[in-house]
Amino acid sequence: MTLLELMVGISILSILLLIAWPKIGQISSGYNLRAAAREVATDLQFARLLAVKENRDFQVSCAGSSYQVVRVSDGFVAKSRNFTPDYPGISITNTSVTFNSRGNASTGTISVSNPYGTRNVTVGSTGRVKMQ
Repeated sequence: MTLLELMVGISILSILLLIAWPKIGQISSGYNLRAAAREVATDLQFARLLAVKENRDFQVSCAGSSYQVVRVSDGFVAKSRNFTPDYPGISITNTSVTFNSRGNASTGTISVSNPYGTRNVTVGSTGRVKMQ
């Protein structure tokens, strides 16, 4: 293999990488969006389990790019999560969902979004959490 062949091969590879780079960014953002929505769904289930375990109401309050799991009776914050450091560009709708001591919930939909798409996490009246 000559030096000229090597240089031609590297230049072709770099041109292909330049063409594919925007698509790679979209794929990565899609994975980040899915991971953030899955984390919101997991913490909603966590809040439901805490409500049943402690026999008290718990509320998940979302705002901007963060949310908190809070005990309603005294304001104790059981968990707080901010997506900015790990998932830049993620935003969450300003919504709150409350779980009672039986695991039932106020119905609601939390939308997790970034510039490339949106994922919805819905909570039914029975407390079932579903990611769409």
